[in-house]
Amino acid sequence: MNSQARPLPLTADDWGMSPGINAAILEMAQRGLIQQVSILAGSPFVKHGLDELLKVPHLKFGLHFNLTLFPPLFEEQQDAFSPFMDPASFHYKPFWKLRMIWANPLGRSTKIALATDACKGQLEKLRTLKVPVSYMDGHQEVHTLPGLFPAIASELKKWGVLEILVTNPWGKLFSGKFFQARCAFKTARLARNLGFAVRKVYQPSLTQLRRPSRSQNKTFVVRPSVSNDLENYGIRDRYRQGRVMEYEALNQLAQSLN
Repeated sequence: MNSQARPLPLTADDWGMSPGINAAILEMAQRGLIQQVSILAGSPFVKHGLDELLKVPHLKFGLHFNLTLFPPLFEEQQDAFSPFMDPASFHYKPFWKLRMIWANPLGRSTKIALATDACKGQLEKLRTLKVPVSYMDGHQEVHTLPGLFPAIASELKKWGVLEILVTNPWGKLFSGKFFQARCAFKTARLARNLGFAVRKVYQPSLTQLRRPSRSQNKTFVVRPSVSNDLENYGIRDRYRQGRVMEYEALNQLAQSLN
């Protein structure tokens, strides 16, 4: 890589979601483009390429906290987690359904307790995989659901996780996602008050990925995949083709920095 060209600060989401996603993240981490990787601890492909990923120098790892995809980590928890589950597919519910469940004040304390238990289980899974976790974010921003972060804060501190990533709430506000923006603002404020570092991350355009001289002061989150393989595993995802396009853009970026 050209020593005079400083790569964009990139965080990769969704490690473990599919072999194609893992392959893309591993390749770009080995080429020096990705500095952080957020891991879906309970995913069926979490071990796919993980040994090689852990050998990449100076790479940081985070818990990609999840309540919307894949069954619970432990079979005995399935009944307890049923509020978050789709009984037809045994996947967690889509985020919009989860948000409706969460908005219902009835049983809110129980739902928060179950989500906190999920967080503990996912952190424990990463420990068994020997992943040194230094930060956390959320799949579909579930870590910003109202009332959740204060409940999991002590557990995160226990594990030495003192930084959280939050997708730029102003971007959500101007895109009409008022509820998500409000949740992100509130979670960021609560986290800072509880002694956590908070870092805003941004969704890059393909143009921004191809032009590393721009927006160097921002941390971008990327979700590349070498192939559109999510449908092979029955995983619902609206961004399937976008992942492949991101991989191609990152390839161009890597070539430009050589």
